[in-house]
Amino acid sequence: MLKKGRISAHKLLLAAALSLLSFQAAGTRGQVATPARAQDEDVVRINANLVQTDVMVFDRNGKFVEGLKPGQFELVVDGKPQPISFFEKVTAGTFDEEAQLAAARGSSRSDRPGATVLPLDRGRLFILFLDDLHLQPGDLPRARDAMMRFVDEQMGQNDEAAIFTASGQLGFLQQMTGDKEVLRIAIKRLVSRYFDTRDPDRTPMTEAQALAIQRNDRGVFDFFVDQLLKEWNMLALRPRGAGAPRGRANSGGGGMLAQAESSVKSRAHNIITQANAVTKNTLISLDNVLDKSAALPGRKVLFFISSGFLLDSSGSTTLGDMRSVTNAAARSGTVIYTVDAHGLSTSTTIPDASTKVAYDPNNELIAVNAATLSAYQEPLHTLAIETGGRALLDSNDLNGSMQQATRETSHYYLLAWKPEGDVGLGENFHRIEVRVKDRPDLTVRVRRGYAQEAKAESDKEKDKKKNKDKKSPAEAELMGALKSLYPRRSLPTSLAAGYTDTPAGEAQLTVSVEVDAHALGFKTDGSGDEAMLDVMGAVVNDEGKAVSEFGQNLTVSPVQQASRSRRRVIYNHQLTLKPGLYQVRVATRDRRTGRAGSATQWLEVPDVKKGGLALSSLFVGETGDGSAQLAVCAERRFARSSRLGFFLYVYNAARPAAAPDVALQIQIFRDNQPVITKPLFKIETAGMPDLARLPYGEDLSLDSLPAGRYVLQVTAIDRAGKSSASQRTSFIVE
Repeated sequence: MLKKGRISAHKLLLAAALSLLSFQAAGTRGQVATPARAQDEDVVRINANLVQTDVMVFDRNGKFVEGLKPGQFELVVDGKPQPISFFEKVTAGTFDEEAQLAAARGSSRSDRPGATVLPLDRGRLFILFLDDLHLQPGDLPRARDAMMRFVDEQMGQNDEAAIFTASGQLGFLQQMTGDKEVLRIAIKRLVSRYFDTRDPDRTPMTEAQALAIQRNDRGVFDFFVDQLLKEWNMLALRPRGAGAPRGRANSGGGGMLAQAESSVKSRAHNIITQANAVTKNTLISLDNVLDKSAALPGRKVLFFISSGFLLDSSGSTTLGDMRSVTNAAARSGTVIYTVDAHGLSTSTTIPDASTKVAYDPNNELIAVNAATLSAYQEPLHTLAIETGGRALLDSNDLNGSMQQATRETSHYYLLAWKPEGDVGLGENFHRIEVRVKDRPDLTVRVRRGYAQEAKAESDKEKDKKKNKDKKSPAEAELMGALKSLYPRRSLPTSLAAGYTDTPAGEAQLTVSVEVDAHALGFKTDGSGDEAMLDVMGAVVNDEGKAVSEFGQNLTVSPVQQASRSRRRVIYNHQLTLKPGLYQVRVATRDRRTGRAGSATQWLEVPDVKKGGLALSSLFVGETGDGSAQLAVCAERRFARSSRLGFFLYVYNAARPAAAPDVALQIQIFRDNQPVITKPLFKIETAGMPDLARLPYGEDLSLDSLPAGRYVLQVTAIDRAGKSSASQRTSFIVE
């Protein structure tokens, strides 16, 4: 039994909250707030009991080595052998992975609010990070193609991925999602943001040449001084021959020579300063993404796609940023595979029609130019090796390299140990080494180390922020859940958003929010107290701007949790939308316990008025209660004994004759493989008042499906118009 009341959700406040959600990866650390890390979800985790890490072992053919035992591993931390306290082989992306990670920490996920232990295929998490600040314009099409093929060919049915860029150019689209169409849209919007550090002088100086000058390479320095003197028609000022004094001229021109040398040094310094700033921006953006991903369970695989960059060994800030990235990868349980988007080449300095390089007829720059390729690739090696991944270099088949990386990260061994004394404790970086005893033929990939996490923010500092924010704790918690980059799960919350086109030609969006009533804070003494549930939501366009917001206070009586069939608290909201790409975001909060939950869903609303075959959203629910209407199930969990009902509209079917000729194909998939395919059948249109909007509904028995995750796909085939359209939605069989 529900009682409703309005919730105070001011438009200005909501818009401000959603603007924070638009993840701006680039810039200083202060631009993206770092969330509190989930205490039980880090793959490398430091606590009072255990430290753990993941290890991959391969034979000479690159095949994962199965069947290894804990006694075959040698673990060394900071040069001291450590006994292994926990050991298990893990298959990435399975439900068991999350349970195994919890077991290695001596904890269990089953004691978390609303946790349900089921043998479900959970899926893997991938991050595609495009270093667009260093990606040369000619490499962008190759990178985009590899990312698109990864989404289309390598992502599994239950996998999720996010696309981030160093510049943050995708804005609101930089979110984890399993919706491939959203990922495709994001990839298509990628443009070049390459920052060329070369200056516009007549004799161009590359970043590698500037770095050589800064490192006192006299040959490179003399070359550019000579070139500048040539431009000034004063080359004769430079003294020649063995023992000629540096910095002096032959005919009193020492001032001009000194000016030329100073100018070259200044050019090199400016180029390196700009390059370091760009590199710092990339590394801070990557660090922020890794920090955010710590809130997600299980191990993540991040593909860092770049044309490479240089590290200035004298630039301690940039080197410190590299260490910060590898530490963040360890804390978040992320393995980094670096991808050189430049492909196969002998040097990054090979000129083409669009590249202006210094004319060097005497090959005075040959040494520094020859070393440029390896110098640009060195940071890619470092990021991969330090995080337990691999550098994918010198290949024009970027998709094939990424496909191989996806395969080889699908299994790993999980090791955990108990620190003794100062080993594994403190604020210093701790080096990890893992070997398989008496098997020098095997390749072991493990993250090279970790560092103690920074001291947690004090309660006093948190109170200062709360007072500055001037929002009540309840409002702040609800708003925080609504704008969270990743879903909050303390209060199990489900969302189903779908659109239909009205006869007036407007797209009507229906939002259904469900909360598991068993997780609400009812009193256990049977006093019959009601629970108070706050619901807040927003519909946001692809630029991150809120186009609609809604909210409600719900009073839930204990009768709501009386039986399994009535376990859900349901809230519905309807609104009209223009065609476009949207994300629906909802947040819930239990006032008694303070627990909050959130959920998001992308959907693309087509412009039906333009004509052409189109479908409404696919609405699913459980049938069999004798009702003539389908009650949408936002949670999309169904018992095997139940029947899955669905409903949708087919729009704009061609009508060359008296009635359209539309056939439907209904399929259910698991792991991208069809497990149920119904025969093609025609939609009967006799008696339908509006042949431009063909409704269809059906229910399916689930008793032949084992527990797991599935996808229902309905395809409409307009045989007269020779076109087709499909809609898909996922569901779970318990």
